[in-house]
Amino acid sequence: MKKAGNIILNVLIVLISVMLISVLILRLCFHVQLKAVVSGSMEPELLVGSLLIIVPAEYDDIVIGDDVTYVRDENLNLVTHRVVKKDPARMTLTTKGIANNTIDAPVRYDNVLGRVWGHIPLIGWFGIWLSTPAGIIIAITAVISLVIIILLIRVLFFPAKAESKSSEEEQPDGTEEPPSDEENAPGGEGSPERIRNEGGNADEKK
Repeated sequence: MKKAGNIILNVLIVLISVMLISVLILRLCFHVQLKAVVSGSMEPELLVGSLLIIVPAEYDDIVIGDDVTYVRDENLNLVTHRVVKKDPARMTLTTKGIANNTIDAPVRYDNVLGRVWGHIPLIGWFGIWLSTPAGIIIAITAVISLVIIILLIRVLFFPAKAESKSSEEEQPDGTEEPPSDEENAPGGEGSPERIRNEGGNADEKK
């Protein structure tokens, strides 16, 4: 039972580590960004609370019908809408929300974060929640608590194995311990000189 619990703990630690490393690799090496849908302008295709996977894209690779995420204004508000027009001469894109009745003002390609590669429903709610001060504090506290709980479980229920017994206790029955260096040394017990001297003394006593 303890062995099974230890395996489960190790699997959880590995999974969490792999997820964190994967996100870091995608973000740092491939510039992939994860954003949450916070409005209904793209419903019913991109529901509120969905997690968007945004990948970098060259202007020429963006085609009409792609969903792109871009910075809308000086406050760095992000918008994810569908491309309905391109102006290569000015390097601009014109977008429109699926649920909106009007098109957006043209946006320069420099303000485009990337193209929506895919989305995961509902997962984005966690990202939205983390964007609040309370969510950040609770998330950090939860991670620290989880690490402490895992460490306590390992210490209390899966203690390290006791150290191996001394060499004397490990000797099997019926076997003799090898003579120590002191016994083999000249004049020590078991040395040839000591045995000869003891033998001579015994003859003299006779």
